[in-house]
Amino acid sequence: MKAQGWTTTGEHPRTPGETDTLPRAIGGSGAEPPVVVGQSGARRPRVLVASWLISESTRRMLDGIRAFLRENGLEWDIEALSMLQTDTIRLALEAERPDGVVMGFDAPQVAASLAATTMPVVFLRFGANDPAPRRRLSVLRLGFANAGRMAAHHFLNRGFRSFAFVEATQDPAWSLDRGRAFQETVERAGCDFRRFSAADGIYQAAIAHRSELTDLAAWLRTLPRPAAVFAATDERAREVILACREAGLDVPRSVAVLGVNNDDFSCRHIIPNLSSIELDHAALGHVAAEELQRLFDRRRARRYDFAVPVRRLVARASTAPASPGGSLVRRALDFIDAHALDGIGSADVVRELGVSRSLLDLRFRELGGGTVLQAIQERRLREVARQLRETDDSIEEICRAVGAGDASGLRRLFRRRFGCSMREWRKTRTNEDNPA
Repeated sequence: MKAQGWTTTGEHPRTPGETDTLPRAIGGSGAEPPVVVGQSGARRPRVLVASWLISESTRRMLDGIRAFLRENGLEWDIEALSMLQTDTIRLALEAERPDGVVMGFDAPQVAASLAATTMPVVFLRFGANDPAPRRRLSVLRLGFANAGRMAAHHFLNRGFRSFAFVEATQDPAWSLDRGRAFQETVERAGCDFRRFSAADGIYQAAIAHRSELTDLAAWLRTLPRPAAVFAATDERAREVILACREAGLDVPRSVAVLGVNNDDFSCRHIIPNLSSIELDHAALGHVAAEELQRLFDRRRARRYDFAVPVRRLVARASTAPASPGGSLVRRALDFIDAHALDGIGSADVVRELGVSRSLLDLRFRELGGGTVLQAIQERRLREVARQLRETDDSIEEICRAVGAGDASGLRRLFRRRFGCSMREWRKTRTNEDNPA
């Protein structure tokens, strides 16, 4: 079996006469004779799997490693350690000298220990930088855009028009991958997108600092609702649910929340239960084991890209289908998106949907979205902001272009929404785009 979703660079075929061999003590002097795999009485190689945390994802990756071994009639003794046990990993490398390593992080102490050996290492690169080249070190550069695209399509298929992404701490490369793919997909569909930057929060905000949770709650209140929020991890998604409580926002009626990793304990032990995308870590484990065996076979190390596949999306209560009222609001928002710049008013929306004005406003208020008129105004204000930034049209021309019958009223709304005049806003954004 060859896992899907990866491309290789620098493939080196086995040299003539090369055998399926394992060094008995790869980190040593090399004086001991090699042990042939499958030879009677051969010692099983000891493999250290060092990951960020020993979690559900790690267990799935180990399942993938074991699947590779079964398919190829191999036996390894496997020990799994987490980054919380950095010193233990260092001691295991230096004192016990495993035959090979699959590693998902690069702590300085561990890197120093690896540099002092020649043991085969498969490095799973979650970050932005490759480790320094080494003779028997292969690097899998992991990509996570698949998760972002699946999240976007899941929400788009449910009629959402307002989308947001909540980054992980300091927005590492894997978080960037997920968020960028999510944003590109929803923006191609013409939908509103916003981002909660890592600079505005920390990974365990709800536990470490209540002020950070309050900041997240305040940001969630600014989202056009109903909103679809995709978080970089399950832990971050749980924080979003807690922040929604702080903000008085109902999950999932006002804000639907989706995480990544599908850690069963984390997802099921919060109310409402968390929907999550399950990555195919078993496929990752299979590829990592295949690469480590290549190194055991004394084939040359290599570096290549691996787009981590998505196994499934597990929908739970945090993204449960909206009420009939939610469907009505989404139909109204679709009509507003298409016609707000044509000068429509609330009566036009009511007439299009065939319901009463009072019922439609009630449904909007139930979902925390204000009123129909406020939704029309918000759509016009977003277009004003876009044109101020992207065109040289005069403010009077822009007001006419967005269907505002009362330019002075639109100016007042803009100041209330953005905290400055249209002219000031344009000047500030121009300076940001063209720094001195």
